[in-house]
Formats: sequence, C-alpha cells, structure tokens
Amino acid sequence: MEFRVHWFAVTIWGSPDYALKLWEVWFEKSLGVMQDLGYGVRLYQKLYKALAEAKLYSSPRYANEDEHTHHFHLELPGSACEALHPKVFQEFVLVLGRTEKFQVTRLDLAWDGVPFTPEDLDQAGKENLLRTYAKRETFNYELYRYKPREDGVIGHSIFRMGSRQSSRYLRVYNLHGPVRLEMETRGDRADLVARDVLIHQPDEWSDKAIPHLRDFFDIETEYWQEFIQQHARANRTITDARTKEMSRISGWLFKQVSPSLSVLVDLYGEGTVTALLVAGRNKRGKRFDSLLKGGQNEL
Repeated sequence: MEFRVHWFAVTIWGSPDYALKLWEVWFEKSLGVMQDLGYGVRLYQKLYKALAEAKLYSSPRYANEDEHTHHFHLELPGSACEALHPKVFQEFVLVLGRTEKFQVTRLDLAWDGVPFTPEDLDQAGKENLLRTYAKRETFNYELYRYKPREDGVIGHSIFRMGSRQSSRYLRVYNLHGPVRLEMETRGDRADLVARDVLIHQPDEWSDKAIPHLRDFFDIETEYWQEFIQQHARANRTITDARTKEMSRISGWLFKQVSPSLSVLVDLYGEGTVTALLVAGRNKRGKRFDSLLKGGQNEL
C-alpha cells in the first residue's frame, strides 16, 4: 500500500516579492519558474502559474496598508504534488511552523492499494456498517461498466461520501488500477491534519493520517480492521472561533504589551492598570461584543 499527498494549498502572510522568493527556494527546481499570467482572479490581483498546474495568487484586492493583511496563496494540485519529493513537504511545513504565519486551506491524502473496493463500501452503507459524520444522503456509488481504466481493464467504479463544500470528503475508486482511498480536507480541518501529519517523516505519514481518517468515518468489517491496523482515532476537534481569537489576543498582550505595562506600573503604581482598563472599556466600542457575549454564555 502506498500513501501520498494529493493536493496541498496554503495561505501565507507576506509580500508578493516574498512569495516569489519562497517559491524559488522550495519548489522552482521541481516545478519551474512561476510565470505572471498578466491578470488576477476574484480575490487576488495577480496570478502566477508554473509546471503541473501549480499556481500562486498574490496581492489581495482588499488589503490595506497594514502589513498583517498582505498574504499570498499557493496551490499544488495532484500532478504538482507527485513531482515533489515527500521530504519537501515535511521540511516546508516544519520551517513555516517556526518562522511564518500560515494556514493550510486544503490537504488531500491518498492511499493506493487498499484492501477493499468501492462496492465493499457501498454494501457497508446499505448494511449500516458505516459510522461517519457525513449524512447518508451524500453516499453515492457509480459503476462505469464499459469505460476502461487507465491500466486498460474495462470497467471501473467509485464510492463518494460527504460534501465537497464541507471540511471533509471521501472518495474510493479504481480508475487508475489499484483501489485508491482519498480523503479531501479543507479549512481548519486541513490545517489541523497538515500540522499533525506532515511534520513527521514521510514513511510515518500513513500511520499518522489513519487516525484522522477514522475521526471522519469507520467501518465494522474485517477488511477495515486490516487497513487501520489497530490505529486509534485521533479525536481531534476544531477550536471554535471565539477560543482562537481569545488565544490570539492573549498572546499579543503577553508578548507585546506586558513589558511596557510593567514599566508603567513600576513607575506609577498599580493604579495604572485600573486607568488602562477604564480607558479600554470606553474606547473598544462594539468590536468585541461577540467575544464578551460568548464568555457570558459560558458562565
């Protein structure tokens, strides 16, 4: 059985020049030079393209002068991912985690040569052997009885589960020959899985990814037990927006404000803190109402 990254997309905070430099250092050797296409798309003013359909989006249309609003988006589809050595992904994510503000927005993971077929999953669904967060109405099985596979064999099939608009979506198909299981993740879920899986050695990726796959769905069958090899579920949940925002504010406060605040308190006494609180409450307006209401609801 072979495991691979089949799609990787990431948003990184930085300038357009930095985006091109990052591409040159990490990906140009395998995927060529990023070429300016001379036009943009809905959210970005500039679009670049390299080999294997790799794309770079930069200069967001709604950015202001604040440097923290400048970001770019890198998209590596399946063909581009296959052109890169797996170690590139590992080292790239590790370096980003140490030095950059970033978010992986899409990550597709694929297992080739799994010990079950699309027909097996379709039957498991009919027999209520599937445990999943996906709605049953999203289960879909299709048989192409007379269409050839890529290896020349006539006939192929596919089983789908979940929505392409949700954070997780599953495909099991045999178009390429060996049966492939592919899990597509988006948004915060993609970021969580990428940070949990890709930081490890590539030969450990499958073992690290199967628990996340089991968080999405499980099957009560022997062939599934053979595939998961006793790997437990990851039991990873997405942090809600309020918690993430409070964490961001707290981090900024302790890192950026606390040194200056300590100087003021040492010079003018503890009353400085009270004065700052009064001033802050008068100036904050309605900007933090949603955070405050969320906190009150939790008490």
